[in-house]
Amino acid sequence: MRISKLKLLFEVGDLLSSEIVTAPLEPGPKDRWIVEFVRRNGARVALSLDRKVSGRDQVRIFNSLDGAFSACRQIGFRGAKIQES
Repeated sequence: MRISKLKLLFEVGDLLSSEIVTAPLEPGPKDRWIVEFVRRNGARVALSLDRKVSGRDQVRIFNSLDGAFSACRQIGFRGAKIQES
């Protein structure tokens, strides 16, 4: 889900929490991260790029925890749970 829509959902109280998790199947020597949000109905949604790739939304991959946390703050969260797999 794009950041603009996630901001709206946060403002109306539909997003309960944010989690920064290790990106699965991402190559490289260092961990890479994605940001997921838990909605009021229990569904989990991931932050996606603002542009479409091959006509589809693509999950945004972060190279650092700082970048992922900055995205959470941009949406309105003051903190985020970090989960490593």
